[in-house]
Amino acid sequence: MDQPTITPEMNVWQVYQRYPDTMDVFLKYGCPDMRCGIFPFMARMMKVRWAAKMHKIPLDLLLQDLNAVARNAK
Repeated sequence: MDQPTITPEMNVWQVYQRYPDTMDVFLKYGCPDMRCGIFPFMARMMKVRWAAKMHKIPLDLLLQDLNAVARNAK
C-alpha cells in the first residue's frame, strides 16, 4: 500500500494548496468553504485532525478520501 500523502498533522490550507481538488472532499463532509471569509485564516492554523474532530468526521474516512484525491492528482 502507498504511503499516505496527507497526514492528520498537516494544515488544512496546506492540503488544499497542494491538492485543490480536496476542496470537494472537505465540502462533502460539511466543512466550510475555506476560500471565503475568515476560513482561509483558520485553515492555515487548523490541522486535518482538528478539522475532523470539529466537524465530527471520522478521521480515517476523511484521510482515505483526501489521499484518494491526492493519488489521482499525480
